[in-house]
Amino acid sequence: MNSGMVRGMAFNCHQLLAPAQECSDKMSAAALGISEYWVDMGGEEFRQHCTEWIKKMNQFKAAIAQIESEMMNYANELQRAEEAEAARVREAQRQASEQAAAAAAAAKMTGKIK
Repeated sequence: MNSGMVRGMAFNCHQLLAPAQECSDKMSAAALGISEYWVDMGGEEFRQHCTEWIKKMNQFKAAIAQIESEMMNYANELQRAEEAEAARVREAQRQASEQAAAAAAAAKMTGKIK
């Protein structure tokens, strides 16, 4: 797994936040829109259900935001490790190139001496 994949998964988590907020907003509007007439006919129970649902949506949003944050932190760690590995590979390639050039120069000089 690389940092790009983890960032993609974090983005997928982030996309869940807007629908969860929309659901919470709709439930809030529904609970606030209950007239006294409906409260007397069982609307208060509906309002309580809406309130519970809103609480659960808020918990869900908080959990998703926490997961997204942790995934982004992990992606940052992975990116640092990937960058360090890329730098190590570049350095190894540079050293190998220098050694090959030195070996070629030595072979060339050895060939001239003979």
